[in-house]
Amino acid sequence: MVYTGMPAVMVGGSFYWLLYGNSQEILEFDLDKRSLALIPMPVGNTRDMGEGNIWVMPAEGAGLGFLFLRGFCAQLWKRKTDCKGVSSWVLGRSIDLDKLLSLNSEMEIGYPSILGFAEDNNVVLLWTSVGIFTVQFESLQFKKLFESHDWYRCCPFEGVYTAGGGIGGGPCGAKLLYNT
Repeated sequence: MVYTGMPAVMVGGSFYWLLYGNSQEILEFDLDKRSLALIPMPVGNTRDMGEGNIWVMPAEGAGLGFLFLRGFCAQLWKRKTDCKGVSSWVLGRSIDLDKLLSLNSEMEIGYPSILGFAEDNNVVLLWTSVGIFTVQFESLQFKKLFESHDWYRCCPFEGVYTAGGGIGGGPCGAKLLYNT
């Protein structure tokens, strides 16, 4: 079954969806070839992969990747293809979230959960028992957005604007760019 809590991700010329059920896989729809393929996940125990701890996303650099939370450890995985055309998963890096976000893992009630992902800025939204955070994994910068004890799914919206010009015909302010 397709996991409906996460939107499809477009990487290159393909769309990807997380599947769940008896096995954990990623469904690929290649737009150029008009074909479907199943990509098995590298993490052995599918019981470790529950709602809120895995997110399919573009990998650092390029290609397909995913973020996997195991407790307070964030693992960034990416798909690599060798010179013979064989693809496999490679663990790109691991990040201790309790140290990065200054959380006391012994005092916290629950583990962090992934709420959403903003592709343009490569920022993940995480829920913790002390609030909602944004984390940019390339720079390891984070920001606490607000305190919340509830767990929600977020659909980040990103817009682009230029300084000068106006929105809505006004002479001042920002000008929204379309199709950029």
